[in-house]
Amino acid sequence: MIGKKNYILVIFFVLFIIISCSKNRAQSAFNKESRYKVIENKVYYDNIVLEDVDLKSFIILNKYYARDKENIYWKEEKIDGIDTDSFEILDINYSRDRNNVYGFKGIKIEGADPESFKVLNDAYAKDKTSVYWDGKKLERADPATFKKINHPNSVSYSMDKDNVYYITEKIEGADPKSFQIFHHSLAKDNNAVYWAGEKLQGTDAKSFEYLEGPYSRDKNNIYRQEKIINGADQKTFEMINSVISKDKNNVYYKDLIINGADSQTFEVLECGKKVKPRLLESKSEVIKCLVEYTDKNYIYEDFTIEDGELTVTKKKR
Repeated sequence: MIGKKNYILVIFFVLFIIISCSKNRAQSAFNKESRYKVIENKVYYDNIVLEDVDLKSFIILNKYYARDKENIYWKEEKIDGIDTDSFEILDINYSRDRNNVYGFKGIKIEGADPESFKVLNDAYAKDKTSVYWDGKKLERADPATFKKINHPNSVSYSMDKDNVYYITEKIEGADPKSFQIFHHSLAKDNNAVYWAGEKLQGTDAKSFEYLEGPYSRDKNNIYRQEKIINGADQKTFEMINSVISKDKNNVYYKDLIINGADSQTFEVLECGKKVKPRLLESKSEVIKCLVEYTDKNYIYEDFTIEDGELTVTKKKR
């Protein structure tokens, strides 16, 4: 049997172990998403030791930021010049103190006004004089009328009363009153069609319409993203999936003809089931499984594009 004295010693020993382990785990437990941890009186970010940290005042702020009484840290790096007493994190992209505004990684944003600084969304922000994206200033943007153009498939366009912007660049000549986004980088106004903020030369804005997925058209052409599908027949053109389409004459991989493919018998199997070609206006869901491409002559195993040339790997049926 354990004597009373020894029993007390065992209890003290167990409590000592628990307290010691708790101290070593305390800071990492403060924020489960953080990679900061304290082991044997040293602070780590991942496996990198933070130098000269005051352990008693060390606090994890979020998954990227931490502080002690003297410094602010971004991951394992000490950020120089920040006022620790007034420092606050605004979101994943921005933070500030009484003197400055900081972007991702704690990089100072020159000229930003901390008092009027306001975070918008999708890395956009503004203060009383300027608009910012990811810490970069949108030149000549008007903060009073600036807004992000909301679209479920695009985060890159914004506008103010006078101009339209693609990320940080002003789109010359774009009309904010008639500007509309279709899909990802594709947009138009009354005067032009745009891809990633650049005018798509040769497109007819008046007749241009978005169809589905990466496809659109005007009175002259069918487009996949920003590229013309040369020779595509408007009346019989059908989309099979996001990379394969066909008309009465050809089968296309993205915007290029699959030479030798038989349009009449070409089919796509998804999950072992034939995909029925459809007019582009119809809606579809992306199916994630094995995809096979065949016609009466070949099984198509792979498609690669290099320097604008399509190479097809196929075998006879």
